[in-house]
Amino acid sequence: MGCPPSTPFLGFMGATVGQILDIVEKQAPAALAYSWDKVGLLIGSLGQQVSRLVVALEASPEVLQGAVTVGAQMVLSHHPLLFKPLERFCPDNPLERAICFAIKHDLAVAAAHTNLDAARDGLNAYLAQLLGLTETEPLEVTRTEALLKLIVFVPVGYEDQVREALCGVGAGVIGLYSHCSFLAKGLGTYKPLLGARPWQGGVQELNRASESRLEVLLPEPLLGSALQQLRTAHPYEEVAYDLYPLKNQGQALGIGRVGQWPEPRPFGQVVDELKQIFRTPRIKIAGRPPAAVKRVALCGGSGGELIPLARQKGADIFITGDLRYHQAVPWIQENMALLDLGHYATEVVFMPEWGRRLEADLASASLPVEVIPDSWGEDPFRYI
Repeated sequence: MGCPPSTPFLGFMGATVGQILDIVEKQAPAALAYSWDKVGLLIGSLGQQVSRLVVALEASPEVLQGAVTVGAQMVLSHHPLLFKPLERFCPDNPLERAICFAIKHDLAVAAAHTNLDAARDGLNAYLAQLLGLTETEPLEVTRTEALLKLIVFVPVGYEDQVREALCGVGAGVIGLYSHCSFLAKGLGTYKPLLGARPWQGGVQELNRASESRLEVLLPEPLLGSALQQLRTAHPYEEVAYDLYPLKNQGQALGIGRVGQWPEPRPFGQVVDELKQIFRTPRIKIAGRPPAAVKRVALCGGSGGELIPLARQKGADIFITGDLRYHQAVPWIQENMALLDLGHYATEVVFMPEWGRRLEADLASASLPVEVIPDSWGEDPFRYI
């Protein structure tokens, strides 16, 4: 008999694959992924139990073997192991052998790819943060977050407690301002029925309470977390709240980032800093390098198709990986430098941070899973 998704066996210390993917969904909603992408669970069952999770850029044979060696039950990678449909399944090539190995060792394999790239605090946002860029925005906007108005009725004296809980998960943000809310006082009534356990007042009596109407803006992807925190922080047994969809424009999400440094930096200094940050010995360059760099565009992984957008948004340099010859040729004489750091270097740098975030979010959800960063994968290319 199978174990239902998100329901661990009694006494099991850890989480199910389904519970882990619920956390991943909050960090990087699958709806942000491109339509051609393959994200989520690729091998395994949502009900599988996990006490150790390996986070890696690739679910390569070496990573899968390493995961089994350390006793992990799941591998979560950025690049999907399964990307194109298989016409046959015979373990006579590396991909099919890797799939066979995972199945044989009951190893669940999942991926968060372009959804992690586009998430508000995802891979590209982290790269911009590493570089110290300010006034950042997506290079290519692929989605705009839907906004809700959350209205909750709170007994007087508990407004700050409830507001802090909601704003702690990202509600109440307007531009560069957080903890934005509106309060209006009034009188609430309620009559507890048999079996109710009212916070105050008698059962089957009409009670009156001085309450505040608390209003906050809420990005729709944060709804589940916000309601969970609301129920924890609110003193009532039954929380009265309203949700209204808004036509206001929410935060723009998408691939890549463009931002700037407060002061220009010499191009040579920028190159040295990039080599150090991304631990890469060489950088492939196209275009005309500027004497100084202030505005920077970037895209982790393969971002050659975004070169026109980087130029359009006034970037002095565009940092990415996997630039192809025919992508670079039209820009040879342009006053913008294209810096190819390599696909691996521009993405693997985020993996330890992603692992730390996952472990922290799992712990906050009372799901004690040990998250192990990949130490087996490597850049497939060598420089000679």
